[in-house]
Amino acid sequence: MDFAIFSESGVRRHARTADAYQDDLDEIILADELGFKEAWIAETNQVRPNTVTHAHMLMCKAAPLTKHIRFGSGIRQLPLHHPVDVVQEANMCDNVTRGRYTFGYGGTHLVSHEQMRMRGIEASHQDTRAMVHESIEIILKCWTSEEPFDFEGRYWHGRDVNVTPRPFQQPHPPIAAGCSGSADTIELAARHGFIPLFGRGSDPAEELREWGELYLRTARAAGQPLSRKAFHVAHVIWVAETDGQARDQVREGLTYKLSTVDPAHLMKRIPPGGTLDDLTFDYLVDTGYYWVGSPDTVYEQIREYYDACDGFGVLMLFAGMPLAEPSKVARSLQLFAQDVAPRLASGRDAPYRLSHAEDTPSYRPPAARRTWSEDAHQSRRHAGKSVSPGRERPLPRPGPVRPCRKADQREPRGFERR
Repeated sequence: MDFAIFSESGVRRHARTADAYQDDLDEIILADELGFKEAWIAETNQVRPNTVTHAHMLMCKAAPLTKHIRFGSGIRQLPLHHPVDVVQEANMCDNVTRGRYTFGYGGTHLVSHEQMRMRGIEASHQDTRAMVHESIEIILKCWTSEEPFDFEGRYWHGRDVNVTPRPFQQPHPPIAAGCSGSADTIELAARHGFIPLFGRGSDPAEELREWGELYLRTARAAGQPLSRKAFHVAHVIWVAETDGQARDQVREGLTYKLSTVDPAHLMKRIPPGGTLDDLTFDYLVDTGYYWVGSPDTVYEQIREYYDACDGFGVLMLFAGMPLAEPSKVARSLQLFAQDVAPRLASGRDAPYRLSHAEDTPSYRPPAARRTWSEDAHQSRRHAGKSVSPGRERPLPRPGPVRPCRKADQREPRGFERR
């Protein structure tokens, strides 16, 4: 099993959007230091004041501040963008990150059509699914056609299409699809061999197992050599030294987060004869909707879910959420990386270590990382500028930005045997 973060978008409670984006960056940088394989950046169609509307911009900002972690768009809402624009932006991001990029798409079932109306696009829920299918056909042709081409579809049109610059990874970056919507979406991804992004953090293991079986059947029928190692699953995870500390640290934050969740995603969790009001923080932790606890507790919860759904390859931890203050967020990620992930990667007692975190010259444990307020007087970039109380944050690591090796030549990722 490998590990990633999935940075939610638009739910932080900052007055300034710039502060929310900076916290997103800080978590990505820390995940890279701790050995996480990937960072997925949400790009939701429900735009709030702190929403990341263009994930590629955040990825390009994070690329020179990190060394190993791959970036993924989670997900580009295809009905909102012309396919040529989608490919041009993806190609540029792939080049800026020097191949540390995966193109993730979705949009077959938009929860809100507000962003479409703002763009003058009138479409039903049935239309958005057809728009995604047509867009994927054009996107793949943009990446694989050796000659300029025309297309005249039901929703998208273009002439003499020849997209440049070309992507860093050839013939195109890896492609991932949001696959928690319908059988039709899963089958489209499987036929093309796209990476499936399963789970919204609310999906029972039995349902995930059924989705996985459908995906593998369809992939085999299409001649795609895929396994469950490609499956990506997202979940809310919080680790502290004890179960009680973990609950206390995120009780208020997760209660707030629960108030922002689409009720449709919670219906499966309502107890028999109950209502949405029964879905309290303690109930959702007790029943495994949230994985909150000590390293031992969280390990057992993940292991039980993994076995019940027949397995997956990448576990994505939700990030980008206002669960607790940044120092506690950093400590939770560190405890997961040190005391949970190695056991999941190989077995409870195997001696593992992070593949690169301790070997990174600039690495410092989160508790020892200096803050803006502590070092503002030493930073030439911030000379003469005051730091607002409560907005302290880690300093970027100094030194030159070294070119990244090609994607297929980089060091092994994740967690390795000592």
